[in-house]
Amino acid sequence: MPMGHRVRFLALAAVCIFLTSLALQVVAISHNGKVTSIPARLQVALRFSPGGQFGAENNVNFHSGTYRTTSDGFTTSALASTAVGYAGHDPAVLVAIGAIGSFDHGVHATVMLTGDRLVVGVDSYTLNCQRRGRRADVPASAGMGE
Repeated sequence: MPMGHRVRFLALAAVCIFLTSLALQVVAISHNGKVTSIPARLQVALRFSPGGQFGAENNVNFHSGTYRTTSDGFTTSALASTAVGYAGHDPAVLVAIGAIGSFDHGVHATVMLTGDRLVVGVDSYTLNCQRRGRRADVPASAGMGE
């Protein structure tokens, strides 16, 4: 295997291991040139299970579905979500709703691993995440009565 491919493969393997064993707390979201810090009091997180289940919470709703890894990140599919409305004006909650909502059916997200931080790019958002802890599995549905 050529050296460039080997380095890329090892980096992808590290990201896959990182993704499938942790819950990731979103600590900041960049959008349209603005970075918004996400306070720890808000429940904004990404979850990946080894079985291919994906979960994302934006402090208001929980999105769940499946994911598969790609050469530079992952692709989501079969997403469902709870449907709670938000009438507030908290900028951190509003940007989190937009960012998490970008993980739509079949969307491709890029990832970059730096130490214990994962940077996820999806649509026009960049989510800066840090390890929150081990997560055994993600619920199969987002409260859809299954």
